[in-house]
Amino acid sequence: MRVTDLGRKIVVAIIVLAVVIVTIYAVRRWTAGEDEAPPGIQEVAEETRSVTLYFAGRDADGLVAETREIPVREGIESEAKAVMAALLAGPEDRDGISAIPAGTRILQVFWVEETGTLCLDFNRGITTGDGSTGEYYTITTIIRTIGANFPQAGRLQFLVEGYPVETLAGHYGVSKPLDIRKWR
Repeated sequence: MRVTDLGRKIVVAIIVLAVVIVTIYAVRRWTAGEDEAPPGIQEVAEETRSVTLYFAGRDADGLVAETREIPVREGIESEAKAVMAALLAGPEDRDGISAIPAGTRILQVFWVEETGTLCLDFNRGITTGDGSTGEYYTITTIIRTIGANFPQAGRLQFLVEGYPVETLAGHYGVSKPLDIRKWR
């Protein structure tokens, strides 16, 4: 009788072990294939949108336009944030250079539909620029990029960590919304 009890325990242990092994194998196979489409099924690419970004010319003689594809986002705020992130990433073309100070990040974007004002909230990095020419190109590349991609925006408000600032680098007043179409 003791041999039979021992035999049953061994059989139960083998069955439990087999179930654990099969479960582990199935879970690993299932999670490893989550990002892969099953054979014969084609993945649908994320919808993109062409945008125009403006950078300073390498010889400081004007602006250089670049076209990029960015993922389509829902709403003007998300779209504008994606466009600004692409602008902050810098040019791909050798003819342009970024006029935006290194370390600048876009924190938030706010849209005020009643006034047609797009508010761009940056970290303090945007205020570390030097000289009036650098500040002019920083403002201009941002304004031209927003104006080219968001025709519904007539005005642009610069914010730094949630608050308006007098200037970005001491030369051009940005405490009030700037008219995108009148900026020169």
